[in-house]
Amino acid sequence: MDNKHDFVQVKIDGPRSTNEVKSQKAMQFRIDQNKTVVGYNRINNYILDAFLKAVFPHDA
Repeated sequence: MDNKHDFVQVKIDGPRSTNEVKSQKAMQFRIDQNKTVVGYNRINNYILDAFLKAVFPHDA
């Protein structure tokens, strides 16, 4: 079985404003020796929440 990296790009069409804030790197998590996740300052809350629950599971 090949060890391939998974990349997911999410784009949502919407109204564009002329004063858009440029995205900047807000956080970086090293999951293991070969996996790193970068989060940017404009990430949606539900995406961040799903990521944190997947990476840091806990018993409720």
